[in-house]
Amino acid sequence: MAPEFPLSLFEQAVVDLDCCWGIEPSCKVEGNRLFAGRFNASMVNWPRSIEQSLNFLDAVKCRVGISVDRELLDKFLAVHINSHKIIGSVFGIDLRPNIKDSSLKVHIRLAEDQDCDELVMTAIALDQGSYSPEVIQVLLKDCYMIGFDFFLNGYSVLEFYTNCAGKKNLSILGKKGQYLRSYLERNFSPKIISLANQSAIFIIGFSQGNEQPVLYFEFDELKDIKKSFLFNSLGERIYGFCQNNEPSGFFGIGVTEKALEKNKLEEFRFYYRKKCD
Repeated sequence: MAPEFPLSLFEQAVVDLDCCWGIEPSCKVEGNRLFAGRFNASMVNWPRSIEQSLNFLDAVKCRVGISVDRELLDKFLAVHINSHKIIGSVFGIDLRPNIKDSSLKVHIRLAEDQDCDELVMTAIALDQGSYSPEVIQVLLKDCYMIGFDFFLNGYSVLEFYTNCAGKKNLSILGKKGQYLRSYLERNFSPKIISLANQSAIFIIGFSQGNEQPVLYFEFDELKDIKKSFLFNSLGERIYGFCQNNEPSGFFGIGVTEKALEKNKLEEFRFYYRKKCD
């Protein structure tokens, strides 16, 4: 089975959407290795959006030899599918050369102007994670998206996305950000705090599937990335490609704290998000 087969199913799922809010292509760099088969589609018409996300999962699952374990997501939806505190969902793919290392994604987007403690608590209980009391407080107050990742070998994992404003106040964040900002200033180096302050939005993704939390720095313009980060040769080529194609939208870099110890980024994620016309 060709490792790229889910891409055609993803493309068809996007075509079939009632309403697509945005598309996010991304890539992951590990030294001189590039993983470019990463795409997300965002929708805001809940609960119809989750129906279409699940249809995509099922379309991939129907292929021979593919295992997708929806149990954690199904348990979450059994409790919260009718919640007015959910505004939309995201579905996506992350393709790798070995098909069973690839994954599908369904993310639940929470309302920025609501206290969503009960939704996050359900997800934490399902995750059975050993998060510190300090991190749990950040998750309860500043989580804006709960991610369910389904690897095609049957393994699944959750990720909790928390955010706060960077260099300027952003009304789109609603009530979110105060606890994450405090956590950032208590637990990270001056370098990371400075990078967060240079970005438009700073995000931390907490997951048992990652050895370290992933730090995401989002920017309004592509050129702002080069003011904050230096890349290895592959990263420079990716940046140059984006620059030559004159994209407009939102741009992001995802890294671990360890990766930021080097002068030039060798391991990172590069994101580009654009609203659908």
